[in-house]
Amino acid sequence: MKQTNLRLTKKQEEKLVKYALERVRQLKEDNRERIENDKISWKMYHNDRTDRVGYDGIFSHSNLSVPMTSLVVDHFMARAEDEITGTSPYFKFEAQGAGDIDMAETYDKYFNWKIEDQANTRERLEESYLHLFIQRALVLKAVYEEDISTWYDYERNGLFNLQTQEFEQIPGQGPIIEGEDQFIPEMNPMTGDSELRLASDPSFIMTPGVHEFQPLPEGVPTQMVKYKGPRSEVVDSDRFLCPTNAESVEDADFIVEMYDKDLNWAKEMFLEREWLSFGDFYNMLNKDANPRSPIEKNEERTENLDFDSDENPSMQVLECWIKRDVLGTGNPQEFCIFIDPETEKPIFYEFVAKLTPDNRVPYTVVSIGKDRNKWCGHSLPERIRSFQEYVDRQFNSQSYRNELAANPIIGVNPQAVEDEPEDVELHAGKIFELKDQYSIDDFMSFAAVPNVDVRTQDLIDFVFGIVQLWLGVSNMAQGDYQALAPANTATGVEATLREASKIGRRWMRRIVRGFEDHLTKLVQVSMATIDEEEVFEYMEGDVRAFGVMSPDAIKDIGINVRVILSQDQGQRAIEKANLALQTQDRYFQSPPEMRPFIRPMLKRILDAMGFEKTDELLPPEAPADPKSEAEIAKMLGDNAASQGGESPEPTDGVQAATAGMGNSNPQGMNQYQG
Repeated sequence: MKQTNLRLTKKQEEKLVKYALERVRQLKEDNRERIENDKISWKMYHNDRTDRVGYDGIFSHSNLSVPMTSLVVDHFMARAEDEITGTSPYFKFEAQGAGDIDMAETYDKYFNWKIEDQANTRERLEESYLHLFIQRALVLKAVYEEDISTWYDYERNGLFNLQTQEFEQIPGQGPIIEGEDQFIPEMNPMTGDSELRLASDPSFIMTPGVHEFQPLPEGVPTQMVKYKGPRSEVVDSDRFLCPTNAESVEDADFIVEMYDKDLNWAKEMFLEREWLSFGDFYNMLNKDANPRSPIEKNEERTENLDFDSDENPSMQVLECWIKRDVLGTGNPQEFCIFIDPETEKPIFYEFVAKLTPDNRVPYTVVSIGKDRNKWCGHSLPERIRSFQEYVDRQFNSQSYRNELAANPIIGVNPQAVEDEPEDVELHAGKIFELKDQYSIDDFMSFAAVPNVDVRTQDLIDFVFGIVQLWLGVSNMAQGDYQALAPANTATGVEATLREASKIGRRWMRRIVRGFEDHLTKLVQVSMATIDEEEVFEYMEGDVRAFGVMSPDAIKDIGINVRVILSQDQGQRAIEKANLALQTQDRYFQSPPEMRPFIRPMLKRILDAMGFEKTDELLPPEAPADPKSEAEIAKMLGDNAASQGGESPEPTDGVQAATAGMGNSNPQGMNQYQG
């Protein structure tokens, strides 16, 4: 039976459930705008704009969506995959001190096997990019999951007692299975005879002639653990509710996640109380196998599971993470409660400190455009929605005009024809006999639609160019979709792309911070749930090797190391090294007499970058620049030759450079002259 440290009376429990259900209703209204806008953003990405067909205007006649939103979202998705999770391994552990380096390398090997190879976390994170760039916020959840396969094996034998005619049972273990339970031969000190004692319970002795292995009539219950450990989940936008005025999910006093579970889950989770047992709860349930949580995923379902309602009924679950004083102590408690909204009965409740290893909610929220003091903000499709609507309106107007031009409005004067027909039918080869005083123009005329396609296309191109320039997704080296002056020169293109890419880098940094927090939660879940030694495999160059991780080796991971995204850190290290090289190059290219004056400032630059031993990077007695020495020697040589004198001997280190120059030798002769 499941136990809890949050002890509530019946009255306290009823009061809490009443508060929680009312708060959920209020949060649904509070989050309605966010959820509805996210749904529209998904439709914009999929170019499905059936929502605007019923409006008066051009979209009731032509409703094609130009894939501008899809272009922008796909660009940033591809960029995020390339810059963050594009390589393997994509995360690593950073040692906090010199003594933690070996430990960090061991954690790298184990967790890249556990979290990446076993839990398929990279697949989940790359799936999350779509939610991140389409919705107002991406919600990731770190959970513990056990995937265990159970079956009954009739090909294995149990130890049978011929005297009692029963299979031997070990308390707390079950039957003794052949090939699984081991027997150890030991000497009986009283008789001196050898005995076979059970390794897991030495008090049990297998006696020849009394015991033998026979097939178990009910089979051997067998389990295989497919996976046991942390798992990353992407929570759909309409399944997550949080106060919109909260600065972060950590500051929110009430968070809700909605989903459906089967009764086996409820039976394992159920907290037995004096006033409510699982049997009573089961009788209250609505026996329906169809998932019923009010989310879009369930609304789009077409499968009907009514036929399975008696055997496998489903239930709604509200998972609420709350900060509230429910014990009457005067200070709020942080706890989680699972509620069935149909019966209005709680399934289980417990303190957050007992449910999560870091005493925080298991959610990580990432938003690329957070509003002021809010946990989320306008999504990428919302930012360009007005531009998307404008381009769609212009394009569909042009398309509809072309359709009218191809099928023009025709005016007919039946009196111009001899038989004056009431209905005039036109088809290829049709002949009409006109009256003498009428011409064909008198009989039939066509209404021409004004041709403004060129100007419409210019407007569409301009809006596309502005959006691409704003977000840095345009290939401006090709000059596409706009002809602004900065794109007409090489330096203008480079400057424009450099400035535009800053928006993307800002978003990437937010994603990196969120992913690092989420990966840290996954590592902490693994730390808290590992209960035995685990054998893992890793690569040493081209050789596959094996290692062992124990609970003792992993318990101090938060103190000794921290999780970072390796590709992002590698990119930052490369950028920092390039800046250091530029600083060194500036120092070495400076005249020797100026170096003592600029060296202190350059050292401060390297110190600010975090480099150590800057005296070695900027040595005071650095050799002179050979290129500068060669130019000085050439200038002096040319001057001496023009005055009929001899050029001075070059300094050490530039002899070869000056000897290979055209007229810098003392004779003033080119090296190619005979």
